Amino acid sequence: MKLLLVTGIFPPDHGGPAGYIPRIATELSRRGHAVRVVCLSDRVDHDDRGYPFAVHRIRRGMPMPVRLLAAVAAIRRGARGADAVLVNGLRLEAMLGARLSGAPAVHKVVGDQAWERARNRGWFAGTLDEYQAASKGPWLRLLDWLRAFPLRGAARVIVPSRYLGNVVAGWGFPAARTSLVYNAVEPPAAVSGAPADPPSLPPFDGPTVVTVCRLVPWKGVDGVLQSLPELPGVRLAVVGDGPLRAELERLAGALGVAERVVFTGGVSSAGVRALLRQAEVFVLNSSYEGLPHVVLEAMAEGVPVVATDAGGTGELVEDGVTGRLVPVGDRAALVAAVGALLRDPAAAAALRDGARRALESRFSYAAMVDETERLLARAAGAT
Repeated sequence: MKLLLVTGIFPPDHGGPAGYIPRIATELSRRGHAVRVVCLSDRVDHDDRGYPFAVHRIRRGMPMPVRLLAAVAAIRRGARGADAVLVNGLRLEAMLGARLSGAPAVHKVVGDQAWERARNRGWFAGTLDEYQAASKGPWLRLLDWLRAFPLRGAARVIVPSRYLGNVVAGWGFPAARTSLVYNAVEPPAAVSGAPADPPSLPPFDGPTVVTVCRLVPWKGVDGVLQSLPELPGVRLAVVGDGPLRAELERLAGALGVAERVVFTGGVSSAGVRALLRQAEVFVLNSSYEGLPHVVLEAMAEGVPVVATDAGGTGELVEDGVTGRLVPVGDRAALVAAVGALLRDPAAAAALRDGARRALESRFSYAAMVDETERLLARAAGAT
């Protein structure tokens, strides 16, 4: 097949989508498909010759109307003659470009951008589930329209969790055209692009707990920091960046734990996995998750997971089997779960074994690529 993949972020950007597209584009190319990627980028002069597919970068900093038109034009050109378009961002632009070219579009939905934008702008303070049922004014209704309208032309929608499948159904998209494909990670030995000088944490006389996320309110990093006084002698590594970083650094100082907290800033996907290997426990304290890719990465690196039962996380973490699952907002339960794993190496080892078995059975990387390839072929009419 001739395939176009569209994304809003791509290396050297950080984050799950930035890692997903180059990995699956590489695998689809290896399987004999002709793959091209259209993405946004802060710079357009990157050397992309190392990829086995073509990359067309659009400057992110252009004025919005100009950027939208440039993206639609690039997607239209890339999709001309394509059998299918896999959309992982730039939904409106991808819908327009694909429709103008006549190529079917398959959209992967990993969250609710309307809710995220409303939270970031201070227009809504509740959870994603509360947002779905909330009474909304004109601005929130506009965000909802911008989120759902591009899906109207989708041949199919892929969701990485049953939870998100239910959310998308609430937007009015037909369940018959929605497919569940769980995220997956390559085993450590198969990960390419490892940095020549992998990031490392400074020496510390004690165990390290790590959290990896964008520093936004719903990731709950403030709650992890507030747990540190109850975990004496434990260091926290906060891997990631975002608008709350300065506020979180001030909170660490106010709590008197700044000397036990390392803020690494954003790092590459390979760098994240290098840092995970330097921790005894991974923590994710979110109030919302579609399906947290970083939990899979922690499992793949053999780090026992403690996570909140938010969104699709419970589809990854089976409490006491593949990790520890605690209620959202229950800091005492979070502290108890982390402390128990640090004190009991046998319990931590049992969770590592359970996570490894789950990765091999339910979250196989090859199975994820197989199913995505099948859905693209189905959209293209090849099967």
